[in-house]
Amino acid sequence: MSRFQRPLFISIIIAIALYFGAIFMGDYQATKDALAKIPLSGWIIILGLSLVNYVLRYGRWDWYIRELSQVKIPLKRHFCYYLAGFALSTTPGKAGETIRSLYLKKHGVSYNQSISSFFVERFLDLITIVLLSTLVAFQFDDYAVLVIIVGLVIFAALPLIHSSWLIDRLNWLAVKVPKFAIGKGHLVKLLNSSTVLLKNRVLYGGLVIGILAWTAEGVGFWLVLEYLGQDVDIALAISIYGIAVLIGALSFLPGGLGSTEAVMGGLLIASGVDSSVAIAATLVCRIATLWFAVFIGLGVSGWLASIGLSPEFSKKN
Repeated sequence: MSRFQRPLFISIIIAIALYFGAIFMGDYQATKDALAKIPLSGWIIILGLSLVNYVLRYGRWDWYIRELSQVKIPLKRHFCYYLAGFALSTTPGKAGETIRSLYLKKHGVSYNQSISSFFVERFLDLITIVLLSTLVAFQFDDYAVLVIIVGLVIFAALPLIHSSWLIDRLNWLAVKVPKFAIGKGHLVKLLNSSTVLLKNRVLYGGLVIGILAWTAEGVGFWLVLEYLGQDVDIALAISIYGIAVLIGALSFLPGGLGSTEAVMGGLLIASGVDSSVAIAATLVCRIATLWFAVFIGLGVSGWLASIGLSPEFSKKN
């Protein structure tokens, strides 16, 4: 995995700088005291809710792969592949998570099928996060326009993906721009596979799973605030988490670093939370969601490599 290590390590260094910078720019002692208020049992519950998110999303991923490829991969092996993708969650748009495609190729799952699953997973996650962000849009006018615009674009894109008009436009573009013709076939295959996952029971089932998964992490964020003695409504806490993740995703910064933290902390302060507590809550949330996933991914990737299952094996099979 050497070619993937550099962006990962760079993102970790950036995150550490941001987090420690946030602590020292604020009231260090107050932040330290706030972090100490969370007991071990609290950490277990908060991290457990993040695990609920990962397990639910894996279940949806496995469903998508089986729906497209008709291949059933052993549960333990496939779950490890899925978790290994988290090692590269800090890449822009989480694109590095497509490393799962290299693991799945050996089992007969084509790149088109796994990448289509990844695309639909990200698309439904975006819909879910927009839905979770609606309360913030009502309470904070500055974010209302953003949520509305993103929501309209996403829901308008859904019928567009299904339409034959889009395929016709791609064919027309391939004629007008010969260089585009090379990738057009792959793009059409990606769209055709994606439409299978974006209709009827698969669409609605995937959306319900996404809502449950991301709500679990939102509840974890609310629990962090509760442990820190903050009386923030659970629906508002979940919505603040949602809008912060949404802006982090739209920023296309690695893992949303900086943008997610800034929005989350800013909205907490605007909601009446003390600045040092807001910083502490943001740090705990990001450790329990993003970095917890990254470290799990690194551990699983290392274990897979130790048993001879590195992502490069697909070149030999």
